[in-house]
Amino acid sequence: MWMKCRRTIGMRNNRSVQGITLNVVLTITILISIVLTAFVFMSIGQQQNVSSSNQQDQQSVTAFRPTNYIINDKYGTQNMVMHADNQQIKTMRGYLTSADIKNPHKKKVSNATIIAAISKKQSAVYRYPDVVPIDYFNARYNQNIAPIKGFNFDYFVLPLDKSNLAYFINTQTKTMVTVNLSKINTTKMWEVAEKLPKSLTVNFKSLNHRVRLNFPKNIKLPVYSYLVNHRDPTTYVSTLLGTTNQLTTTTDGNKVIYTNKFSDQQVTYDPDLDTVTFKDNKADDKLDKTYAARLNIGFSQINLLQLNLTDTRFYESRNDGKNVTYRTFVEGMPVYYQSESGAIHMTLDNHGNLISTYSLNELGVPVPNNQKEVTLPKTSDILSRLRQAGVKETDYYFVTPGYEWMVNKDSRAAVNMRPTWMIETSSGWQSVDGYLKSRANQ
Repeated sequence: MWMKCRRTIGMRNNRSVQGITLNVVLTITILISIVLTAFVFMSIGQQQNVSSSNQQDQQSVTAFRPTNYIINDKYGTQNMVMHADNQQIKTMRGYLTSADIKNPHKKKVSNATIIAAISKKQSAVYRYPDVVPIDYFNARYNQNIAPIKGFNFDYFVLPLDKSNLAYFINTQTKTMVTVNLSKINTTKMWEVAEKLPKSLTVNFKSLNHRVRLNFPKNIKLPVYSYLVNHRDPTTYVSTLLGTTNQLTTTTDGNKVIYTNKFSDQQVTYDPDLDTVTFKDNKADDKLDKTYAARLNIGFSQINLLQLNLTDTRFYESRNDGKNVTYRTFVEGMPVYYQSESGAIHMTLDNHGNLISTYSLNELGVPVPNNQKEVTLPKTSDILSRLRQAGVKETDYYFVTPGYEWMVNKDSRAAVNMRPTWMIETSSGWQSVDGYLKSRANQ
């Protein structure tokens, strides 16, 4: 009897131990499952963040790339690259991407020093239409150059000799950052650079106390024709404002105004100008202090819209990043009159409120035309013409050749890109002809 009871108790104890063991194992299994699930979701979130970051980096690579490449030959002659194919540019970019760029050293310089650096023999010069943060260069060329406080640049000079030095230049603040180069085959890169199609002779002069690109000879440029792609304004409404049940719609003449009832954000479609304007009111916010942060605010919105930036690039900034313009470019030349404010224009106020205007028209497929090349006067002739008309250097910021966006009279679906000289004053951009005509009528 005693033995039977002991066996019974033992069996109960074994079952109890087994039960406890089973519970422990189950608990551990559940905990492991929870942890693994958390890791999965964390991984998904990281992948999404990386994907979003990669997308923005790729967009920035496109939008903030150089607008012109200038090759300085072994004798000092400088020529702007025109009609280069994508493979040639990719090859040049590949060599620079492989380079190790280190030891940035910043210093104040004179215009004469800047011109000497940009004019170095056997060099490739990367020209940006306005100053950009070094981060955008890092993104495009896979570099990790440490940002120098307060430094942005509009020229990068890459000597393709044995100097192992390169230069970032800000022509506005007259500052230069010298860097050391290694792990770059400058000999092979120079062989590619020499074969690039170089159509326009250029050099650099000091104008309005700033180093400017100068065209010492008459400029011959073709007239281009393109079909026009018209973007749907409702895509801006849905992306920027949300679902239709959150919106109210009103009209102001021909304009259609979409308002988010909860955020008070607005998108205005103007069919007469073929533009949409987005107003984002954040009265409680503050304006970001840095130039780079202000550029990034606007660019984040462009990235959200997932616009095709193949022909669109950052063009100009005013008021330390408060006013930013992106333009369409044709063969490295900016396009004007696509809209009143370019392809994209963004304005930040002192509270961080953003107003952005987008042209709904973009270049489509190129189409043939029978128009002859246009010959534009050299820079000195344009400056002389302005002086003779009584225009002082202080009356304008800049003059540059570019293309006018002109509706094709034979087809409303097409536009012509016609070369002209443009001038920038406090009232914006105008053709030199138009500016002088309006000035004469005052």
